[in-house]
Amino acid sequence: MIAIHPITSVTRKDDIAYIMSCVQEGHCCSIVGVSNIGKSALLRNLCRPDVQAAYLGQSAGEFIFLYLDFNFMLGTSEQGFYELILRDLIRALEDASVDAPLVERIRDAHAQVVNPSSEFVVPLRFNESLLALGEGLGRQVVFLFDEFDAAFQQLDARIFLNLRALKDRYDQTLSYVTATVYPLPQLRAGRETDEFCELFSHHTHYLAPLNEDDARLYLADRAHLTDPKLEDQDIEFIIRTAGGHPGLLDATYQATIAAKEEARHIRGTNEIHYEAVREKLHGDINVRTECAKLWSDLSEDEQLSLLALVTGIGETTPQAKASLREKHILTDEDQTLSPLFTAFVERQGLARRDRPRGVRLDVEAGDVYVDGELVPALTELEYRLMLLLYGNMDKICDKYSIVEAVWGESYIDQVDDARIEKLIGRLRQKIEPDPLNPKYLITIRGRGYKLVSR
Repeated sequence: MIAIHPITSVTRKDDIAYIMSCVQEGHCCSIVGVSNIGKSALLRNLCRPDVQAAYLGQSAGEFIFLYLDFNFMLGTSEQGFYELILRDLIRALEDASVDAPLVERIRDAHAQVVNPSSEFVVPLRFNESLLALGEGLGRQVVFLFDEFDAAFQQLDARIFLNLRALKDRYDQTLSYVTATVYPLPQLRAGRETDEFCELFSHHTHYLAPLNEDDARLYLADRAHLTDPKLEDQDIEFIIRTAGGHPGLLDATYQATIAAKEEARHIRGTNEIHYEAVREKLHGDINVRTECAKLWSDLSEDEQLSLLALVTGIGETTPQAKASLREKHILTDEDQTLSPLFTAFVERQGLARRDRPRGVRLDVEAGDVYVDGELVPALTELEYRLMLLLYGNMDKICDKYSIVEAVWGESYIDQVDDARIEKLIGRLRQKIEPDPLNPKYLITIRGRGYKLVSR
């Protein structure tokens, strides 16, 4: 069950209206948005009874919205996928006071998915659960698939062919809403997944940054219990500096509150120097992280075109410019979604101009650059491995030093060569131009691995 804080305001009313219109007509809908633009918050708001009543009116009782966060799959497998859906479906049905026999039928199917007698039982019991819903519930079930990128890319394609078949069978009682960073066809192609993607082909909706009114509501929710309180001029500063990107709004809000606390402690006043806060924000780890995610989400052509627009160096292509606008990275006036992101892009232009060759790790920010290019953010284990290799540039790191640095000394006898190789492979996917022919992260057969400076 999703806990809704009583003071949470409803933002993105136009986006909610679009999704509600889709599901009322029995359609599926794909929500696409850059990192931390607010996709999860939007899907969670769809589960609020007051939101459903406001947008669906008297027909609100005819729907059950099921929020599914695929970060909580027990495993990246068919079993993990179906188990998560059935687990959360049981909770949603109980909250909706659905007849006990139907809930028990699905609970029994869930138990068999958790402990199947064979691999064929898992999809069979899931399909039987959907059959029970279609024939016995009398309501439309809306599956809200959040954090869906990795699941869609990695799971067996038969799962999505099955979801398409279930939608075809129960067209008016079953709908899917997905939330991803990229459009579904860009994440994966293939006959089975193409048929699933067809469900969303006419209903793909890109999320824009929050407008000014929604940004104020967003900040008001966060500032409700803040001490010191935000003044009107503080709110104006935050929105003017961060734009409407929720992640950047959060980072700027935190920096502003910290500045006010420092001013009160040192000078006995809540007044702050906004220009000083703005300068600190350019080096703020949270701001850098948010901007790096946005930058990494862009294609090479989009990055080059954005650099040309921001710095005046290079050229932009019509296709890239149109794509940047579709993603709301660019406004119609060719401004980026945030002044903070504009400054980040300018720094990327300086880094490219110098074009240092090789791998560089910004330890303070946690960013990794290869030949002057920012690579996708590393996981915790990947970052620990990179710290070890970078600190021993051009030197061999053996298995024991890797296990000790990444997993800890107590794991020396538990982590085998295959597990190390998988981690090395994941890191190569991010730092090597051609992971199959690595030129920076080299295997020294029989001895270990080495990160080379050139």
